[in-house]
Amino acid sequence: MSNQPYSEPLRGDRTWDDEDDLFTEDRSAAYPPDSLVTVRFLRDAVKRHLRTWLLLAVVGLVLGLAAPVVLPPASVSSVRLLLTHRQGDDPARAAATDVSLVTTHTVAQRTIARLKLAETPDDLLKQYTVTPLTDRVLEITASAKTSEQATQLATVLAQTYLAFRKEQIAQLDAPLRRDLTAAQTALTEAEDAVRAVGDDPAELEKPNSPEGAKLTTAREKFKYIQQQLMDQEVQASQMNSTRLLDEAAPVPTSAKRTLAINAALGLLGGLFIGLGFVVVRALLSDRLWKRQDIARSLATRIRLSTGRPPRWRWWPFPGYLRESQQRHPEVRLLAQHLDQQLDRSQAALPALAVVCADDVRSSALAIASLAVSAAAEGEHVLVADLSGTGLLANLLGVRATGTHESHFSDRGRRIDVFRPDPAAGPSEGCYLRLGDNNRPTGSGDLALDAAWDSAGLVLTLATVTPALGADHLATWSSRAAVVVTAGRSTATKLHATAELLRLAGLSIETAVVLNADRTDEGIGVTEATGGPVRDLEMFGR
Repeated sequence: MSNQPYSEPLRGDRTWDDEDDLFTEDRSAAYPPDSLVTVRFLRDAVKRHLRTWLLLAVVGLVLGLAAPVVLPPASVSSVRLLLTHRQGDDPARAAATDVSLVTTHTVAQRTIARLKLAETPDDLLKQYTVTPLTDRVLEITASAKTSEQATQLATVLAQTYLAFRKEQIAQLDAPLRRDLTAAQTALTEAEDAVRAVGDDPAELEKPNSPEGAKLTTAREKFKYIQQQLMDQEVQASQMNSTRLLDEAAPVPTSAKRTLAINAALGLLGGLFIGLGFVVVRALLSDRLWKRQDIARSLATRIRLSTGRPPRWRWWPFPGYLRESQQRHPEVRLLAQHLDQQLDRSQAALPALAVVCADDVRSSALAIASLAVSAAAEGEHVLVADLSGTGLLANLLGVRATGTHESHFSDRGRRIDVFRPDPAAGPSEGCYLRLGDNNRPTGSGDLALDAAWDSAGLVLTLATVTPALGADHLATWSSRAAVVVTAGRSTATKLHATAELLRLAGLSIETAVVLNADRTDEGIGVTEATGGPVRDLEMFGR
């Protein structure tokens, strides 16, 4: 059911009572489950907080669009190298080796020294990337604040790497040269040994002695190592042919494409955060949204469900009730519903205590509007602001003075406003001594006693807490109306409020739900054992 207001008309026959077995059934299917999260529960949470996650999505979109302006991206330049490897090397492994060489601290440190940068090698390594495009083409991409700096960094990195690579290739000859020197020494010693036995090493063709055999072995080893060194020099010459394939140049970027990507990422990020926040809050929260769950906690029917009265206004002054507020549909409907709960058919003084579970301001607006309307029709109204906030008294023109007196106001109407001294205790001055016809026999406050004597209607605004209780409300009225805002109170709080009122002897005549959940399809009452609830009258806003 949408949050269109509905109200049950007051009926004299009272076909059902709150004591009927109406609230023994299980809670609604949309109530947060104990051990299983249903799809409907998550769907209702997402629909309920539609504005929240849509707002976060819009915020993410705006941040994505503003990111290039607030945090401009770094300029990027790239350079490509044409590499030559040794014959027989695995191309993939050779390319991986080149990537590793470019990203060494040695290359980074030499680049920093040439450019005289203030970065550390680790910081510089974060500013460029190396990508093997093919087995022989290597791309170095560098980023910097400006395009010129990025291009210069890419160029110096490529040059430094080429010099470093040549050094590594040159060092490959060192082991072979050491082996060649050792082989040359062994050959010289073998030749000297042959001469010592009277043979000529140059004319010795076949070894006819142990010295000759050693000479032959030394010559073969020397020739082999010499050939290996020559082959290494040829391959090193080929590898040193590595060069710059393209000069470093800025990488072209599309402003529209970048803007579209940032906008999409911001929108998706905002949606993810918004939906995640809504779902997690729904799983962790124990606040009640559905009329049926609220009715079950209060053990009474929801006889009115409407939107929340306006809580904000453009001008903070004047603070008293204005005609535009009285004419607001929610305020007018709530005031009319409270007026229906006043029992004017009895001889007793009509009185009603409105207990707000969470939103004091909305209840204060409704009571103030009802009081002004009744006074305009000639009734003398006594209004008691026992909420501890002073909102109702302020709406009717009474300001706190900090004295120990009760405060009254007329403002040209037949309205008396009582507000206990804010400096006194939470229930100081709230208790009256009742006599017949719901009138006090004496409160100790002459102005209050006089207001009771002339009053034709008594309206009370109050809040109930376990520490304060509700006994003081029983001295003002025997009938109560509970006003609950969907999603603001827990089941424990509402159950405690209803029990405190009943323990104090008050009869809960009605329960009102403000800002009803748009996904709520219930009416706030379960079926009685004798049949379904009937005669619900629907009102439009």
